Amino acid sequence: MSTHSSVPAVDDLIANLAALPGSDSLFNPYRDALPGAVARRDNLLRYLSDMLVRQPTHLMLFEAPGYCGCALTGIPVTSERIMLPGIPEWGLFGEGYRATSDHPDGVSEHTATILWDALRAYADQPPLIWNTVPLHPHKPGNSQSNRPPLSAEQQMGLSYVEEIISLFASATILAVGRTAQRALEALGKPAISLRHPSQGGKPDFVRGLREVYVR
Repeated sequence: MSTHSSVPAVDDLIANLAALPGSDSLFNPYRDALPGAVARRDNLLRYLSDMLVRQPTHLMLFEAPGYCGCALTGIPVTSERIMLPGIPEWGLFGEGYRATSDHPDGVSEHTATILWDALRAYADQPPLIWNTVPLHPHKPGNSQSNRPPLSAEQQMGLSYVEEIISLFASATILAVGRTAQRALEALGKPAISLRHPSQGGKPDFVRGLREVYVR
């Protein structure tokens, strides 16, 4: 399934994301003047438009984009290696989505691989995935790195989290990691908490995700 219709709320959300200023330690993948930004905005538009048609049963909130994943694709917790071939059993990604790296097979990301492998194993349909912080936090001057988002950056992302929750209002929310859990508590949104798969958290994350989907 690949839809690319215009939804005003999605168009506005992406335009607002593109207008956010970056810094030497915060990369905005969607900002106009940057190489690949048009492709990343288009990828995100395709993804959100597709998911609005699907109206998934679950919404997964993670922490922030990583330099090997969303910072390249524009799609939260999704690497080029997952996006480009797509997921045929769900008709998700694939045709129409564009890479922004020069790697012939696309770039892989560890967290994205863990997530999508687990989803394909246990979920009957894909969840909507979003990040608490929509921009990529990295070490100063080194965009090829990741760092935990600052409190102000987490605060900046709350309005976008609210918008996504309103677009997918019927979805059960899964908070992956403490940053996501704190954001949802701040918004007063109930959620099921899962361990983040990084830093040795893979077994607990996969176990928790399985418990959500396998009843």
